[in-house]
Amino acid sequence: MASHKTFEQFREALKPVGGPQGKGWSGADVVIVGAGPIGLTAANVLGALGIRTILVERNVLTSDLPRALVVDDEYMRLLDNLGILQRMHDDIAAPFGIYFYSSCGRPIVKVVPFQTPNGFGTRTGIVQPVFEKILLTQLQRFDCVDVRYGSTLTGLTEAPDGVHLDLQTAEGRQKITGRYLLACDGARSFVRSHLGIAFEGKRIDQPHLVIDLAEFPDQSPFSRFFCNPIRPLNSIPTPYGGRRLEFMLSPDDDQQAVASPESIRRLLDHHSPYQGIDAKIIRAVVYGFSERVARRLQRGRIFLLGDAAHVMPPFGAQAMNTGARDANNICWKIADVLAGRAGEELLETYETERRPQVEAIIRYSVTIGRLANIRSKPLALLRDLVFSALNLVPSTRRFLSGMRYMPKPWLERGFLIRHGKRHAGLVGRVFPRIGLVLGDGTLKSIDEISANAFILVGIGLDAKRLQEPMRHPMAQRQRWKAIVIRLEDGAADAAETIEVGRIVDHDIRQTMSAHRGQLVLVRPDRYVAIASDQAAFAADVDVLWRTFAL
Repeated sequence: MASHKTFEQFREALKPVGGPQGKGWSGADVVIVGAGPIGLTAANVLGALGIRTILVERNVLTSDLPRALVVDDEYMRLLDNLGILQRMHDDIAAPFGIYFYSSCGRPIVKVVPFQTPNGFGTRTGIVQPVFEKILLTQLQRFDCVDVRYGSTLTGLTEAPDGVHLDLQTAEGRQKITGRYLLACDGARSFVRSHLGIAFEGKRIDQPHLVIDLAEFPDQSPFSRFFCNPIRPLNSIPTPYGGRRLEFMLSPDDDQQAVASPESIRRLLDHHSPYQGIDAKIIRAVVYGFSERVARRLQRGRIFLLGDAAHVMPPFGAQAMNTGARDANNICWKIADVLAGRAGEELLETYETERRPQVEAIIRYSVTIGRLANIRSKPLALLRDLVFSALNLVPSTRRFLSGMRYMPKPWLERGFLIRHGKRHAGLVGRVFPRIGLVLGDGTLKSIDEISANAFILVGIGLDAKRLQEPMRHPMAQRQRWKAIVIRLEDGAADAAETIEVGRIVDHDIRQTMSAHRGQLVLVRPDRYVAIASDQAAFAADVDVLWRTFAL
């Protein structure tokens, strides 16, 4: 859990720093435009993969506004695999759950913090300016990454062999070239606009006053939705013992005056459970929200990520996390194409794989906002009665408390082979971050063993059963790793280059027992591409090989 900071220390932590001026490269394999959390995350992923990358940012300083707040379990897993999470230990809040309160103040939905198969809590709090500085600092590890702040993109030209960019800097105009371009330049994306890609959707008429406070007395490990139709309020834990409050505004509110300390004091005293507290305000600003998705997420060698590709209301706490999935999806694919391990057809799966997930999570975020922010008293009462009744049914109560109403990350089509229905089996899902005791007694997660590569997993199989699949040309070219997961205690036959490990967690062992005898191909982004028996596995690999090989 993060340490507490005083009001002054909290404000000091938010101060921006000057960004690097760059190494002066004229070209790279990948150019990233925009050094917000998603651009910085993508640069760290590419750096870890050894890809020559230029990251350009128009601002001279890092951000000083604590906008993005929540990191989910899948993003935490990515940060841990990148070696960044260890650096964040003192700058994150403890994992927290969610309480929804009825109009009369009684909890109607309770989600306590719990650990997911990714190995982390469902959601954890960060402060964006601090997070950006950590991500930026970690880029110093990579000689293959060139970071340039104070560089504004003014034009770009697509060519068969890459993308040519015009930059305006303090030193004058510059030109750089990238074989691929990742546009992480926000909701007002220059790249998206320059390409003429429509940003389809609408504005949501739910403006909120967002207040960040330090030294806050409410230290409960919950995001608390007070669903009072008079003045809906969301209260979210933040690092350093702080809290974020989001008051929904009324049509007759003065959006400038409402952010004053006097107005905030009145809101706290009359429309929150925090009457009489000493409110130490870090910042207060009015935000409006939209639900939008770019008509295309890719055009040729250019890819849209994060807010450049999609925006959504914050009520599902998924905007930044959805952008992180964008980065995790496209970066390994670009690395494979650049290394000659796959053809460019692989890059076309970015749109196919990401769009359904993005659209589903936007629908979820909009629905949560509509339910929590009902302004009609009769409708709010109906909502409260319905959820109170649902909680009387144990199975429904478990469904709500386990957050199973939230769309789980999945892939319908793309770099995978599916047999049967979407929800059946492991294919298209994130493979659990399984902890394994290896033959020498060491404990490692499957992520540590795979080390950002493909990994072939044999569930309850003899290690020798993996030898033939590992000789496939696709396995050789993509440099698969392999491991057998043991479902029982005791010794097991090993094979050269194939690890054998026993699952530590009893619940995960039971889950994996349902897939005994399967060969599972897990991609570098931890999504499952193939899960089948040995005979079908060979045919499935052949299909992927014919489709995506050079």
